[in-house]
Amino acid sequence: MIKITQAPTGPVQVQQQFTIQGIASVEHVGKALTLVIDNIYRSQGPVVAADGSWEVNFIFTQAGDRRMRIEAGDESTETTVRVTASAVQRWVSFTNPPQQAETLQTLVLQGEAEGYSNGAQLLLRADGLYELARPQVQMEKWQAAIGFTQAGRRKLEIIGTGQDRAETFINVVTAPPKPPKPPRLSFTNPPQSVVADRVFALRGNATDYNDGDQLVLRADQIYELARPRVRDGKWETPVLLRGAGKRVIEIIGSEQDRAQITITVQAPPSSEFVVLPRSSWTNVPTPSNLATLQPKRITLHHTALSGAPSVNASQAQEAERMRLIYNSHVYGNGWADIGYHFIVMPSGRVYSARAEQRRGAHDQINDGLGISFDGIFTSATISNQQFQAAVNLCTQLARRYGFRNVVNPVPTPTTFGTRNLPLILGHRDRVATQCPGTEGGRTIRMPEIRQSVQARL
Repeated sequence: MIKITQAPTGPVQVQQQFTIQGIASVEHVGKALTLVIDNIYRSQGPVVAADGSWEVNFIFTQAGDRRMRIEAGDESTETTVRVTASAVQRWVSFTNPPQQAETLQTLVLQGEAEGYSNGAQLLLRADGLYELARPQVQMEKWQAAIGFTQAGRRKLEIIGTGQDRAETFINVVTAPPKPPKPPRLSFTNPPQSVVADRVFALRGNATDYNDGDQLVLRADQIYELARPRVRDGKWETPVLLRGAGKRVIEIIGSEQDRAQITITVQAPPSSEFVVLPRSSWTNVPTPSNLATLQPKRITLHHTALSGAPSVNASQAQEAERMRLIYNSHVYGNGWADIGYHFIVMPSGRVYSARAEQRRGAHDQINDGLGISFDGIFTSATISNQQFQAAVNLCTQLARRYGFRNVVNPVPTPTTFGTRNLPLILGHRDRVATQCPGTEGGRTIRMPEIRQSVQARL
């Protein structure tokens, strides 16, 4: 789905910048759209943001009724913009710019933009090369906050349409060094050691932060664990770590403000069910810009890929299989990561795929955790090892997210409308597909999985 939500309702003038905004489906997030003008001229359009929004800023140099179409694969939407000839005289200028400034000092530059309409975008440039800002005109005035990192005599230009521009010069001097600020973030009594695959809480202080400010909790300078928000000068979040060893944990407010601790992660008892971490098959983390997930249910799938490893396969063979699935989803389907959160191999080993706290790409609605059995189960049945692993995994997840009853049906959104379905369900229960096998989930033993999980709960 791709849709325009805002476009000019009246005519715009030649050389007048205007904006078209819209939304796109989640599968287009992170992709560049295509812009087609008058069914002739094609160019790369905007990139779809994490929330599905997109925006095009455009200027026409010729008058007329101009058709603008936005394409995303086989989907498109379009609008017509009436462009009229402009006879308005325009000029831009600086208003009282400073003669001198320090490096790393924030400057607020102001000026006039006579003849420009509200929302028109200008360009503020340094030394004829470096773009500093793109201020928008309001009431024939403009304003922009800038800063410099290098000293010297700097030429500034404010540029409008065509040949319309003004310039000024500022002497930038090196600022005296400032004493380092004490860190405003900290951990409060963090545990020195935890057990892998068990949820624990981390908390701390956030001095001089506002309520609602978002922090980033990261492991090993790579893996994002959570984005806790500040409340009353404090932060707190549940954490789950996989894989034994020492882990460096950081709480980050900015590049200059962060705190760090080291936690030892112990392997669970050998009798306890373990999910193999993502690091067992790749060092590429799940992209941190994907939408967050608060799981409401568990959806079972099969990968529908031939050549699944045998029940006696080694971890090395399964790791290679995980990379094949990753390439299929990322380079074949165009997704940001593997669509599922977990993959259950015929051996019974379970691998972490997409990060649990990130929304998946596995059933179009994607409001739950996606678990996929590796293989094709339209007629074949999952191995006994896969069955037992699925029961262990679903039990662990149900306890983690507070699913008290996974058998009784509850109202559930699907592409067919609202249906009454259990919290452990199959892909085909929500979408028109043969995944994860036969109707009712017989080949993946879904009724037995539900009953076994409920008995443990």
